[in-house]
Amino acid sequence: MFLRYLNHYIAFPGMELFLIISAGVVIAAMSACLAAGIRKAKQYYPEDQFDVAMSYAERFSELIFSSAAVLGFVAVYSLIDIFETDRAALEIWNKWKDFLLLLFLALAVGLNSFFDHVIVPLRHLTTRERSGIRMIGMLYMLVIFAYIKFIYNDDNYDRIILYFLTLVIGRFVYFDVSISDAAGAVKDAASNIPYLLLALGCTGVLAWYGFGTGYLLKSNSVVMSLFIAHLFMVTVIFILMRTRIVARIVIKRLPGSQ
Repeated sequence: MFLRYLNHYIAFPGMELFLIISAGVVIAAMSACLAAGIRKAKQYYPEDQFDVAMSYAERFSELIFSSAAVLGFVAVYSLIDIFETDRAALEIWNKWKDFLLLLFLALAVGLNSFFDHVIVPLRHLTTRERSGIRMIGMLYMLVIFAYIKFIYNDDNYDRIILYFLTLVIGRFVYFDVSISDAAGAVKDAASNIPYLLLALGCTGVLAWYGFGTGYLLKSNSVVMSLFIAHLFMVTVIFILMRTRIVARIVIKRLPGSQ
């Protein structure tokens, strides 16, 4: 079964066409981030235009990285939950799957850190900015799971949705929270809404194209297919951030840029 799915996803021309579409949506999103960063820098930080622009692009990158990491482990969880048939394994799985879900989510944090520290080091984000983006990433995941539940009428992710709701609420409300802390968390989240919309737009286009053409399969679970779509976006981001080609072109073309 694994080889059948693998052969489908690497087959020509499906993989190449999907990579081109992925590159198009990511480049458009990154260009928008860079342009917004430059305009902000020209107004408040005219000497640091490149650094500010890169920080905007890195926020979008961090959101895709955090989402890809979570989707990866949730995909593994869902595949086991849906396709495991061995009776002994199922007994163990049903007994421990709630704890394993928590473990998978914890491992996703580690994979996220691997993405943004090793694969593509994001050097222009502060710890608070990184935290704010990851918080928005939880909302992003909730939207994706709602999309799966209500568009595909798939109830397999109800437990996962509940976990993410708990995480989001816990991020804003906890026992010793102060009003200023809560206000700061809300402000951080609100400032990152544009990145949430950009990421959802990219995912929406890839889902529309991938499921519409049959390149993304539903038979191996929708969440696995969306994870594969995110891997394509991570690949494009890796190339763009490592070469900085788009960043230099966008910054150079903006009037008044240094």
